[in-house]
Amino acid sequence: MDAIWRSFTVWSVLDILILSVLIYNILKLVKRTKSAQVIAGVGIVVVVVLASSAFPLTAIHWLFQKFYSSILLILVILFQEEIRLALSKIGNRPVGGRGGKSSSFADAGVHEVSRVAFELSKKKIGALMVMERNIILNRYLDIGISLDSKISKELLLAIFHPTSPIHDGAVVIQKGRIAAAGCFLPLTKTKNLQQEYGTRHRAAIGISEETDAVVVVVSEEKGTVLLVTDGTIVLQKDAEMLQLALKNALFISKPDFGDPVQGVAG
Repeated sequence: MDAIWRSFTVWSVLDILILSVLIYNILKLVKRTKSAQVIAGVGIVVVVVLASSAFPLTAIHWLFQKFYSSILLILVILFQEEIRLALSKIGNRPVGGRGGKSSSFADAGVHEVSRVAFELSKKKIGALMVMERNIILNRYLDIGISLDSKISKELLLAIFHPTSPIHDGAVVIQKGRIAAAGCFLPLTKTKNLQQEYGTRHRAAIGISEETDAVVVVVSEEKGTVLLVTDGTIVLQKDAEMLQLALKNALFISKPDFGDPVQGVAG
């Protein structure tokens, strides 16, 4: 009997732990989106339904019973984007961390990206460079120009030169090579951003929210260089700081990116 009770206790604790982790990740996923408002609305509906069961609210109870079988489908439709993002991150998350150069991103590539970012910042030329980690970015390459080229300072400077027809798009780097340029990225739905952030910054935050990519964005207005990961923006002071941050992001399982910029969710 004691053995059965101990077994039940262990499984109960494990059950609660898994459920807590799931709830935490769901709340973390939706906290920066409009889904938070939807969840609040669903919570109110649940409270009303419970009240209809506890008190003689016949009309509400009858209506709930009629639509009970459709509630799951409605929730899936409402949260289809969040469910897709959550499943993609879970499915592409390696067990036990990255444990090394999972992105096949060489030190030379990190050095080139860092040099280019600050050379462009001095000239106040905007740029957006996205580095793939574990979640594959192929879906964002279709609209861009396929290159499959070695990472080089000269090529990146040419791509982001104001006279280039693809300078407004993003460069996507896969497996240590420039896979495509002129790519269009999803914009973040976050509302509490600094007003100075334009489309380029919103695209950087958007792709970092949908994937685990590491993004370097150069501001065209201020010439600042920012590192964006998981919806969080961190200001980079010089090429050496950026190079170290990129190495931490790409080669270390639990990177420390530094202090986020104020006024940005995450």
